[in-house]
Amino acid sequence: MSELNEQQKKKVGKSTIIIIVVLCVLIPAVVVLAVLHRGNMEERLELQAAGEFLVTAGEDTINVSISDLLHIGAVRVSSSPRGEQRNFTGVPLVHILNHFGVDYSGAGAVVFTSLDGFVTAISIGEALDETNTFIVFEEDGEPLGTREDGGRGPYMIVVALDPFPNRWARYLMEVTLQ
Repeated sequence: MSELNEQQKKKVGKSTIIIIVVLCVLIPAVVVLAVLHRGNMEERLELQAAGEFLVTAGEDTINVSISDLLHIGAVRVSSSPRGEQRNFTGVPLVHILNHFGVDYSGAGAVVFTSLDGFVTAISIGEALDETNTFIVFEEDGEPLGTREDGGRGPYMIVVALDPFPNRWARYLMEVTLQ
């Protein structure tokens, strides 16, 4: 019986050491990531305040504004996620990429990053379908607003052909071709 207790004590001792080592590694990692994210968040808030988002392909990054979108040509797009009709104003992503001469020939996916840290991705084929992927800035003729004022923008990704809005991204900050 005492032999069993000694084995249990050794296991508990080893488990405690493992937990302490893991915590000693994780805590500094979390602190470093939080500091890095804070700097990134400041940049993102500046972008939002300027009414811009980024398009990144390889080493090239382009700032895109509402005036750019209006110049490219906004369209009305309707989608019915979960059977609910929604009407937006925006620009097909492929038109934005073409307008700025973004080389998407080697890309396999497009990743969307939001101010709140949400990340979603779609295939390049879906992104290049001008009836499917839109960067929108209005719903029912009204600006989307910012996160701070209770809105969902100023920009949002709408994947119009999806039956559910799981891959839609509010508070869009960056579009990255990978």
